[in-house]
Amino acid sequence: MKLSDITSRAPGWYASGKCIYLKSAPGRGKTETVTSVPKLLEKRFSGKRFGLVVINGGCFTLTNATGYLWPEEREGEGRYSQFTRPDWWITSEGYPLESYDGGIIFIDEWDKMDIESKKITGEAALSGRLASHKLPPGWVVWGAGNRSQDRSGSTKELDHLINRRREIEVQDDMVSLLEWGARNRLMPETLTFIEANPQVVFEPLPEKQGPWCTPRGIASVDKYLQLMAEERGAVPTDALTIEEVSGDIGPGAAAQYFAMIRLGMEMPKYEDIMKNPAGVKVPAKIDAQMLVSHSLAARVSSEDAGKVLQYVDRMPKEFAVTFARSATQRDPGLVNSKAFMMWVGANSSLIALMNRLGK
Repeated sequence: MKLSDITSRAPGWYASGKCIYLKSAPGRGKTETVTSVPKLLEKRFSGKRFGLVVINGGCFTLTNATGYLWPEEREGEGRYSQFTRPDWWITSEGYPLESYDGGIIFIDEWDKMDIESKKITGEAALSGRLASHKLPPGWVVWGAGNRSQDRSGSTKELDHLINRRREIEVQDDMVSLLEWGARNRLMPETLTFIEANPQVVFEPLPEKQGPWCTPRGIASVDKYLQLMAEERGAVPTDALTIEEVSGDIGPGAAAQYFAMIRLGMEMPKYEDIMKNPAGVKVPAKIDAQMLVSHSLAARVSSEDAGKVLQYVDRMPKEFAVTFARSATQRDPGLVNSKAFMMWVGANSSLIALMNRLGK
């Protein structure tokens, strides 16, 4: 299932009370997707407040699950023991679970738990109970992890726990990644690199261990380079920077990525396009046209939309659609501008076709 499908179906999954478990190769966006669900629930169930607790399965212990067993003595009742409230009972916002109308306890890296911890959290997924603790109404347990073939430290899976949850295999999905990248302001060069090189961005696990490219890896590199660009005035392409990025995504992917960044330095300037959208040269190469589309989408405003669309319409239609999709993901308000509404009306059939094809 694609991440966009998971996002659209998540409110229904939550309402059913079923435990959801997402699995895929590393770095595919599972965690990012699940952590966005509480906000989606608040839109779906108006007036209610939903929380989120994220647990790292690789660091989880029995004490984390249950809290400490603490002896107490009550007058007339004798001595007894009770587990203290565990640390995960408090959300990242600093409130206890019962302060919300519901929410998701998300066990990331669930596959890396030890067997005993899997048994305890598996019972929580089914009944909402961990030792003497009972989850408040509206709280569900979801998880995510890698597969055994991913060499990611996964421990043995137990069949009775598999039977207690709905397992969803996350598919590599270019469209969802590009939409996420546009919303999160990835550089145009990064978006173009992703779109032009799916076989690199979704690279299979290499036979020989070492850095390799994943969606998570390329997004991390983008963030680092944007920070460096703020300091230096431009994205650096020196040998040391390339060596650093090679340590994130591998030397082959890094070489292709920096070739795209250098190509971006040769693109027409936004200011020049604003002055003369009908006369500024349109790049001849396909990858350059794609890069211009994403570059314009990263900067266009409602006031500039008419001139930008005039320039974009001089390129093949598929790149105009690429521009429109990326721009409106970054700024949904653009669809209300007069220029965009006119352009969408004139190209509605093409947009519908491209959406059906998933491009």
